[in-house]
Order: sequence, then structure tokens, then C-alpha cells
Amino acid sequence: MKKVLSSIFTLILVFGLAIPAYGSGGNDQSRHQVLQNIVNEQDKKARILWYDLSANLFRLNTPKKVREIVKKTADAHFDTIVLDVKNSTGFVPYKSKLAPHISTSKIPSYQGYPADYDLLQTVIDEANKYGIKVQAAINVFSEGSIPDKDGPAYEHPEWQTTYYQAVQKVKAHNGETLELTSVNSTRHENHLVLYTPTQYDVSPANRWGAEIQVTDGIVTKIVDGVVNPESLIIPKNGYVVSGHGTSRQWLLENVKVGDPFSISEMETKFVRAEDYKAAESTFVNPIRSDVQAYELSIISELLDNYEIDGIVLDRARYSSIYADFSDFSREKFEEYIGQQVQNWPADIFKIDFKNNERVNVPGPLYQKWIEWRAGNIQSFFQKAEKLVHNKEPKAFFSTYVGSWYPLYYSEGVNWASKTHHPEYDWTSPDYHKKGYSETLDFIMTGNYFEDVTKEEAVASGNPDWYSVEGSADIVMDALNESTFNYGSLFVLQYADDPERFRRAIQMALNKTHGLMIFDLIYLEMYDWWHILEQELPSESKSPHHIPGLIKMVREDQ
Repeated sequence: MKKVLSSIFTLILVFGLAIPAYGSGGNDQSRHQVLQNIVNEQDKKARILWYDLSANLFRLNTPKKVREIVKKTADAHFDTIVLDVKNSTGFVPYKSKLAPHISTSKIPSYQGYPADYDLLQTVIDEANKYGIKVQAAINVFSEGSIPDKDGPAYEHPEWQTTYYQAVQKVKAHNGETLELTSVNSTRHENHLVLYTPTQYDVSPANRWGAEIQVTDGIVTKIVDGVVNPESLIIPKNGYVVSGHGTSRQWLLENVKVGDPFSISEMETKFVRAEDYKAAESTFVNPIRSDVQAYELSIISELLDNYEIDGIVLDRARYSSIYADFSDFSREKFEEYIGQQVQNWPADIFKIDFKNNERVNVPGPLYQKWIEWRAGNIQSFFQKAEKLVHNKEPKAFFSTYVGSWYPLYYSEGVNWASKTHHPEYDWTSPDYHKKGYSETLDFIMTGNYFEDVTKEEAVASGNPDWYSVEGSADIVMDALNESTFNYGSLFVLQYADDPERFRRAIQMALNKTHGLMIFDLIYLEMYDWWHILEQELPSESKSPHHIPGLIKMVREDQ
């Protein structure tokens, strides 16, 4: 009986009959009930497939290839394609007077892309044949490739974000020091890498370098891999330092067995994005007015020139907790709090080194800084939403974010509802006011975990929300029925395990308002189209395409 009543109520909404008057706020009781109910309506679920630009660049570079892919998309009963039309390097595959075409890039992997090719229009034309909607995704605050030094951020270097960087140095007994390149990562040419027992039992580096084993602060073994290819054991109460090229030579010249050795020398500095070794994409400062004007103009041009179903914002965030620490950001933050920061940036947080690991030690202004950053991103979302809906009221406005809400604050984002009051050690009393979900017609949240159920996550030694099920629960709670949530899966995480992929699909559909699959390339690589055809055996209507439902969601915009 309950199921019958739920279906009748949904039909009333679909045909626009007897829609009640709704108050404001994501916590409105009527909206709350309706959005909870449609989670159980399997024929009212979004089915979205993401076409990543970089990954599929030469899978979609001709009309014939697009025709074949879109047909597969239709056969798998997807109702929407999200086409990545401006990737993290800032290049585009459509006709733009503002952004550079991808064929003009000097990035090696882009060479050979046809100069006169309009991928966006090609996908739209093919999708129309099947009634599939096309939404355009833009990477917002990432405008270049750091390794290739190419993209709009290099035409406008003043846009680039400024990173707060801690340089960790090793110190030999003779007083000589050398900068560590990284910790627990692949050792490349001339790199000096620290390997700790928290990640490895034995050094993973190749033989073409030198390594020292340090136990309780004393060098206990030295191996020159060029002469003796021995992998050093990483002691529980120590570490291994591994050097290649010039770093190898430094270790061999300055370190002896029995010497004291230190890795606790720290130096902090500020570097522009193009000089930041810890990232691949060149992020820009999201609070600059010229940056925002550029990004909004991209959205405007897309809506003016293409018949698209909506705009999706990706990378609409800060790049990490270490951005942006420019003089401009300091000035704006001081305006926000109404006082000067006496100890910059230690009053925000200090980067320290404890137990062989780098840690951030919060300062007295840390919570306020987190709040301010989230407010900056919220402000941009408000501008973008207004632009989209004023220019094209029928277009949809959405975003794609990670589902790991307890950690996502580090990107300067609060994608939750303003009615959600999180209680973490990084939240200020006003943090909840910086939520932006009320600006969205829907949100796609990456439930990017290999474990499907909470029980599996716990069995793996993780919190229960390190699962598709648990992360979906966290998202639904944080959104508080302010908008539709479409659970999103990263297909690569299920490689060689198609049954786990099936269960993840079922879980996302059962726990949220729809499904987004990231990404097309893996369906092609693994030949898993048949799995989607079997798990999505019939057509479905996205909740945001149901007039009565989207009207409810847009009440607060």
C-alpha cells in the first residue's frame, strides 16, 4: 500500500497537479519527504555517462567514432552525456573565441587533434538522434599543464595560484644538507626520496641509485645500487633515503655508516603554480575578478552558441589546502576577519614534521580561513548559477565533487546545504552558512571507493564511509534534501572485478537519486557496456527533468 501511495504522489508531481506551496530552506518538510521518496522510484533515476576529454581525446576525434560511442551510450539506457569541453589544461574541442582550441596546444599527447573539429556539436548532433541530453562540463579553476607549461595560465601568469610549500631537507653529520624531493613516491631522475615503514617494508626504488638505511637516527647501512642492486629493508624505528643521479652522488660523498643523520630540517616558502612540484594541473586563484570573469564568459559563450542541456562545473575549487597564499589572498582574508594576520602563515597553520611524516598544525585563524575559502567558492557558484538560469532558464546547473565530505574542506569547498551543521575540528560556528548546494539543480558526488558496503569498508580496516554505501549516506545527510544527488562511480576501481562493479551500480541507484559513470574510456577498455545494459534494462527519467520536482529544488535559488 505504501508503494502505491508513493507512486501516486510521484505521478501527481510529474503532471504538475496539486503541488503544495513550499517554504524556503533545504529542510522544508514537504521537499524533505518528496526527495526521500523518489530514492525508491527506480524509474525516476538519472543515468549519466561522463566523456572525459583528455582520456578519450582520440576515441572521439571523428564523427564516425562519436556515432559509434553515442549508440553504445543509448543502448545502455543513459539519458545524459556529460561532455568534458574544457579540461584541466584549459583547452577546448569546440569553436570558441575565448578559450584556445586543443589543436593549438604544444602538449605532446594532444598533437594531431584536428584543427577544424567541433566535438561538442558533433556529440550534440548524434545524441539528438536518441533523445539523449548533453551537458557541457568545464574545469573551472585549472588552466594549464605544469609539466608542459602550456595553457591560459601561462598566457596570464598573474592568474596562477600561490602555494604554501614546506621544503624538507636531510642533513648529514658534516653539516651538508639536501632537499627531499618527496616522501613514499616514485624516485625519478636526480630525486631524493624518503621511504617510511608506514608505507613500505622494503625500498621500492630501482637499482640505479644509492640508498641509506637509518635506524634511531643513525646510519646503519649504505648501498650503491649501481654496484650492488640490494633493496634495503625499512626499519620500524627508522627509514630509508634513496637518491638518483646528483642525489646519489651527494649521499655517497657525505654519508658514512655510524653517522648521525637528520630529516627534520624544514624551510617554508611560497611558490607560483608553475613551480609547484606536487601538482600536475596549473590552478589559478579563484578570488581574482579577472579569473572569474574569464570562467563566466566561457559559460556564457557555451549557452549562446550551443543547444546544451546544462552546465557542469568541475574543479570549481582550490587545488589543495596549500592554496592560495598570495599577498592578494592575505589582503582579502584580513578584510574578511577585520584584522591583520600577525604571523603569516603560521596563524593559519604551520607545516611541521613529526614521526617521519609532514603534518599541518592549525593556528588560531585556521577555522576562519577554512570558512573564508568556502565562502569564496560559494560566491562564485552563486554568480554562475545566476548567469546560467538568467541566460537560459531551461538549462540545468550542477557540479561534480568528491563524496568524502569530512576531508573535502581542504579544497575550499562546502558543497553541503546551508542547513547542514557539520561538527569537525576544522569547522567554525558559521561554516554551514557557506554551503552551496542550494544553488544546484543536481550534484554528482564521486563515491570513489572499492568497497561497496559499510561492512566491507570496516573489514578492510577503514571507516564505514570509505564505501559506496557509507559515502552515499554521508552525502545525502549533508545535502539535507536541498537538491538531487546522483551517486558517481569510478570504473577503474573495479578493474578485473565486474561483479563488484555491478554491486556498486546497484548500491548507487538504491541510495541516491541517480547514477553517473566515470568514465567512458573504461567501458571501452574493459568492454563492460553489456553490464550497463543488464543493470539498466529500461529507460528512466532524471528527477531534474520532472517539472514539479525541479521547481521544488529551485525554490531557494
